[in-house]
Amino acid sequence: MADTSQQDMPARDLKRTSKACEAAYQDCSGQKARLDELYEYVLPYRAPSGTGSATTSGRVDRVFDSTATKAAFRFAGRMQQDVTPAFQRFFELKVGPYLNIDGDEKKAIEEELAIVTAKVSAVIEGADFAVSSGEMYLDLFGGTGAMLILEHEHDIARFLAVPIGEIALREDGAGHVNGIYWKKEFKASNIPGMWKSARLSDRLRRLIEDEPETKVSITQACEFDEESRMWEFSAFDSDHGKDEGSIHAVNERTCPWITPRFYKVPGEAMGRGPGLMGLPTAKTLNKVTELSIKAAAFAILGLWIYRNDRVFNPKTAKMAPGAMWPVGATGGTMGASIQKLDVPGRFDISNLILQDLRENVKQVMLDDTLPPDSGAVRSATEIVERMKRLSQDLSGAYARLILEIIKPLVQRIIDILYRRKLLKVSISIDQLITRVEVVSPIAKQQQAQDVSSLVEWLQITAGLGGREMMMLTAKVEDVFTEIGRKLGIPERFLRSETDKKKIQQALAQMIAQQQQQPEPAQPPPAQPIA
Repeated sequence: MADTSQQDMPARDLKRTSKACEAAYQDCSGQKARLDELYEYVLPYRAPSGTGSATTSGRVDRVFDSTATKAAFRFAGRMQQDVTPAFQRFFELKVGPYLNIDGDEKKAIEEELAIVTAKVSAVIEGADFAVSSGEMYLDLFGGTGAMLILEHEHDIARFLAVPIGEIALREDGAGHVNGIYWKKEFKASNIPGMWKSARLSDRLRRLIEDEPETKVSITQACEFDEESRMWEFSAFDSDHGKDEGSIHAVNERTCPWITPRFYKVPGEAMGRGPGLMGLPTAKTLNKVTELSIKAAAFAILGLWIYRNDRVFNPKTAKMAPGAMWPVGATGGTMGASIQKLDVPGRFDISNLILQDLRENVKQVMLDDTLPPDSGAVRSATEIVERMKRLSQDLSGAYARLILEIIKPLVQRIIDILYRRKLLKVSISIDQLITRVEVVSPIAKQQQAQDVSSLVEWLQITAGLGGREMMMLTAKVEDVFTEIGRKLGIPERFLRSETDKKKIQQALAQMIAQQQQQPEPAQPPPAQPIA
């Protein structure tokens, strides 16, 4: 974090922050329990919430179908491609609607904003945002993602994807997140390097020198103060911070956290994602697959009964082709010594149920991929309707993701660049004076529809009323400029109003000069020959 405006928090404030942290974790405990269940059946590689360990021993062995797991990773890849594509510009800073300027003045400001956009994009592309965002989107499959954006001395900014099971969110009365808390155990030797000017107590210094591998629970709290309109960030020892004070404290103009929620239920701070919605069906699919595998094993190996006459030993008998078993008898009045027990031998009937369950899991978890080549032939109409339904299902979620990812991300980088004196002016993105326009692939679809509407309008006007009616109805010189902006053409390639007027004046002068030139003399008519 930056060292500007750094100040130690009073003990009473740390006590209040600690109580607020505990209350936030208590309020989020129910949602974390659902996340643990999601990790068990969909992402078994993730450790349960609050364990502080990455051990997943035995969890993978309880998953018998990978449909939901594959849907989770496909979801993360699609979110990254649609919202924040790697090494591509997915936003642009523009003049807001409340800035009442037009013409060359507006174009000059937007050219300056284009330079700021290029600087912010360079920071994002040069850091590890693409890697961290992919990890964050994997957590977003459960409903909530978390990323910490830290100012760095060499890289300007660093991005850290934090497991959602380790953090807790708090909302204000209006439903806005005004508190983010992160508890995690760190090695004592790592604490000095986490903050440039960390304030260490005597106890922590002794641990760092004598027992550097000892784990210390650190709480990092970020709370919004309504009076100062600042974010108060503090880091302290979870067990001894009330007495020893904060290790690091700073006031920030922007929140260092990004905590997007996919879907949100009123009254809950954390979100709900397609993973939680499809979890019941995924659990049923997993159990049916497990039973089908057991049925297949019974059908192949069978279930055997044997006479307990101390002659046949099932522990030493090998179940292999051509194996010979020594038995006391194979029949007689008492029956055979060993006999196969009849069990239902057909296990392929469950494939019908499994196929329906897999389709339901993929549909609920937003994995509406194209059918495999080996499957039944689907019509083009079915495929188009499937992709259209997927776009409609994601329309509401994408609006929230843009507001909770792209806008705070750009504002945070602008704040860091201004503090590092890499920007001359601090820009506030309020969507009124200065706005951020999303140009990621999901937004380009809407812009393509707008361009299509403009072109269709011009074609209809020209077709019904002719070219003269189109020129009379539409400001063609402005329509083409607007089409260029919607297609993402850089502002420097679009002519300004002054350039347009100069070209129009030059054309008018050329036409006037042609009209003033005298007509060439006509030769006299030829005389007829007598």
